[in-house]
Amino acid sequence: MQINEVIRKYRKEKNMTQEEMANRLGVTAPAVNKWESGASMPDIALLAPIARLLGVSLDELLSYNENLTEIEEANIIGGIYAILNTEKPDVVYQRIVDIAREYPNAENLNLTLTTLLNARSFLLTGKERKKYDEWIQSSFENLLQTHDEKIKMQAADGLYSFFITREKYEEAEGCLKYYSEQNPDRKRKLATIYAGTGKYEEAYKTLEEVLYSNYPTLSGLLYEIYGVAVKTGNLEKAEAIIEKESALADLFEMGEYHKNAGRLNLAVKKKDAKKALELMDLLFENVDTMTDYTKSSLYEHMTFNEAPGASQMVIATLLKQYKESEDMEFIRKTPEWEKFLKKWDTIPFPTVQ
Repeated sequence: MQINEVIRKYRKEKNMTQEEMANRLGVTAPAVNKWESGASMPDIALLAPIARLLGVSLDELLSYNENLTEIEEANIIGGIYAILNTEKPDVVYQRIVDIAREYPNAENLNLTLTTLLNARSFLLTGKERKKYDEWIQSSFENLLQTHDEKIKMQAADGLYSFFITREKYEEAEGCLKYYSEQNPDRKRKLATIYAGTGKYEEAYKTLEEVLYSNYPTLSGLLYEIYGVAVKTGNLEKAEAIIEKESALADLFEMGEYHKNAGRLNLAVKKKDAKKALELMDLLFENVDTMTDYTKSSLYEHMTFNEAPGASQMVIATLLKQYKESEDMEFIRKTPEWEKFLKKWDTIPFPTVQ
């Protein structure tokens, strides 16, 4: 509540008229009326007498709280959302500025309000939004001083977006210091800066590196889900996940080998010897496709190291695994196994020099 609401609330609770309150404080009844309507504020010398008269603390009279509750923050944000698209930008801006001034230490609230105003400014012309730019930039920069890492990173994101949309690429690059070198989002942001400043080759290469680095992460996640499905006996789900992983390998142009490796694992789990042997043969025939991504246009600006003899190494290593794995014993008991060996067991296991 604002101070005018506090005065009105507690005066009425004490069954005191405005005239009675005015007499007790040595002021006029119209003065009390103006306080309660919000038209004016009590003199600072009267704050303590008013608090004593109403039986409240100064903090309560001034509506001071060290921290806003989540409900209070939600109500304030809800109020801004209610006027965001119905009131003129100046009205929204002034309301946000007033709230920020009233609650300067409410970092999460101020981050949300600054982000909302920044988003709302996108709908304006460059000339119109310039009047709000200084406050938005200053608010994000103030939030970067917080000890809360989550808020700091969100403020860095907001400030970066602010600069990018205004084509201030040098300033946007300065925001990248808040991201670790290993953060893929940092590289994506850097690529945007490259593209904005005409460094197209650098932009291509950086984006391709981010794209390529995402494949093992996504593939690994699908395999994790697949593993849980197998452990819980849900082979139908396991097969659906493996097909998605295969489609992922196709999407990232990883080659036929990677598209079928998971399918072999599933065939082994299902004890399907015929299917497993078909897939083992398919993998060996397509072992050279393991590095197909190096020829893909998706990654044409990247440089990959060649690995001579890699195909031979893979076949020899896998064959050794197939011969020794307990999980594949059921395959080795089939007549087709001997045919498979006769076809592929001619490659010596490479020796390390």
